[in-house]
Order: sequence, then structure tokens, then C-alpha cells
Amino acid sequence: MVSIRSIIAENNATFYNYRTDGRIRIWPRIAAFVAISPAIAFLLTDNLTDFVNSINTVASILLGFGFSVLFYIASGNEGTVSSDASLEKKNRMERIRDLSKELFHNVSYFVMTASAALAVAMVVIAPEAQNDWFAKRVLPCLLEITPKASDYIWWLQLVIRSAFFFLILEGGYTFARIVGRVNFLFEEKLKDSSKKGA
Repeated sequence: MVSIRSIIAENNATFYNYRTDGRIRIWPRIAAFVAISPAIAFLLTDNLTDFVNSINTVASILLGFGFSVLFYIASGNEGTVSSDASLEKKNRMERIRDLSKELFHNVSYFVMTASAALAVAMVVIAPEAQNDWFAKRVLPCLLEITPKASDYIWWLQLVIRSAFFFLILEGGYTFARIVGRVNFLFEEKLKDSSKKGA
């Protein structure tokens, strides 16, 4: 069974320059998203339910796209290279195969990220949806335990909203990267097929 850690590691391994094979660092993007997410979570606190529902709709549509790409990659026939093909043609075909495998890892990561964002979104909107129940039943019990319960709940909500926005930012970035890589893959395959026809 594939673990979350292996999905993340396989996705991170795809960050390199296709032409030069030089590694691309991912920590600056992650650091930026970690820094931006709490700011967004702090600014977007009122009437968050409609916004989250809109994001959930978009994420669900993109998840469907992600699954269709996964199925396309998994069922794709990469073709074979004849034994008398040039070394350049063999290398090109190998790189296209590698890119297809990497896209599979990218889409798997996107599906995981978008699914996690949908799950966290339910936690984000739950207090607002159950506001009366929470205010009448849970908060008085927590206030008996500690008088600072409302402060702790506010911070907890901020952390959960920050996690949600981090997942949305990461999912959006990953989706945009997948679209770019899928276009690149198709361009490479079209170049390959046009050379076959020539």
C-alpha cells in the first residue's frame, strides 16, 4: 500500500529542470505558503461558509479531472521503439515514459492534497454550521475547565483555517503544474508522432 510519505516523496522528486536535470528546491514555495496561509485565515474569518463551499465545488471538479488524468496515464500505451531506432529516438521515448510516470506521482499528490483540503473544509465550516449547539453546549463546558477557552478556540480555528488555506494554495499550485506538464508531455508526444510520419 502506498503511504502519504511516499506520495509526497515521489512528487518532490519530480522537481527538476527537464532540459538540464538540475534539482529545483521546493522549500521556498512551502515556506511562502506557510507564511501566507495564516494571514489569509486571519483576514477571511466572517461568513467563511459560502467561500469554503465555492472552493469545495472547484476542488471537487478538479479532483474529477485529476482522476481522469490518472486513468489516462495508467491505461496509456507508451509504444515500443524498434531495435534499429536511433539513440536519440530511444532516449526521447525513455524521457517521455519517465515524464508519464512523474505525472502519475504529481496527480496522485494533487488528489491527496485536494482530498485533504475537502476534509479540512468540513472542519472549518462545522463550528459556523453548528454555532448554536457549540455556543450552548460545548463552550460552557470548556469555560468551566479554563476561563481562556474562547481564546484557545479562536487560536485553534485560526490554525485549522490556516491548514485549509495552505492545502488550497498547494493544491492550486500542483494543479497548475500538472496542466503545464501535461501540455509538455503532449507536445513531446506530438513531436515524436510527427517524426514517425515524416
